[in-house]
Amino acid sequence: MSTADRRGAPRHRIAPAKVNLALHVVGRRADGYHLLDMLVAFADIGDRVTWQPGGGACRLDIEDRLERPEPVPTNTSNLAWRALALAGRLRANRLGANRLGANRLGAASLAGTLTVRKELPSGAGIGGGSSDAAAVLRLLLEDAGIAEETLRIEALALGADLPVCLAGRPARVEGIGERITPVTLGAALPVVLVWPGAGLSTPAVFKARRPEFEDAVPDVAIDGLGRDPVTAIAGLRNDLEETACRILPVVGRALSALQASAGCRLARMSGSGSTVVGYFADPEAATEAAARLAADMPGWWIRAGTLQV
Repeated sequence: MSTADRRGAPRHRIAPAKVNLALHVVGRRADGYHLLDMLVAFADIGDRVTWQPGGGACRLDIEDRLERPEPVPTNTSNLAWRALALAGRLRANRLGANRLGANRLGAASLAGTLTVRKELPSGAGIGGGSSDAAAVLRLLLEDAGIAEETLRIEALALGADLPVCLAGRPARVEGIGERITPVTLGAALPVVLVWPGAGLSTPAVFKARRPEFEDAVPDVAIDGLGRDPVTAIAGLRNDLEETACRILPVVGRALSALQASAGCRLARMSGSGSTVVGYFADPEAATEAAARLAADMPGWWIRAGTLQV
């Protein structure tokens, strides 16, 4: 029997873009990490992650659909690879290996090829790497019997966005990302995502931000998401937006371009930037706006989609 014949069926998962509906910076811990109060939803736009079991040693392949200044890494600096190693360790632990042995095995305890087809830009504030890693963990651990709380705690060590990306549904996220509470969107939201051709470093944005801390997301806004989501979002903030626009003025240009688009009810930055999000009256208006913006701004990454309830 050939190596190809011994392979199991490939498994696929979409790693959706994570969109911040609001981001309030409410404090800072003694270790320097900022405390956040965020509202998050997920788009029907994302990377595609495929696990092909079998075939010997474990490896990571990247299929990049975007032109980037530097290629997406395939070593341990890639969150998908680190998630692969974590999945291997958790599976080994589950099968009875001692922790030292499981740590040593990591990805080596798995046999197969992980392929990530990149559709999302990097340094964009829409959680591309974290969403990829969450998709990897779901694909490789779906039959391993790992408790959700264990998986959430282990995943947090890979990055603050991992727990909410594992949840994959609208949520309020507090602390440094460890406290997640599901929220209800009253309707799916047509959006246009615009990445204006340049990325931002999250640490750099936080470092440049003025040190004031703001109030948390009020409960009335959480309730309002279930009735009129865009009106509720309009009463909230992204406390990193002003800083991002100061560091990278093209973010402000993208916000203005979206806000001027027909049918756009509101435009906000996502995360620490540099992607901005326009909320539209209906899917047709979002699609038309995305087409017009793409024609006007050929160097920008622009996608129309929907934030899922």
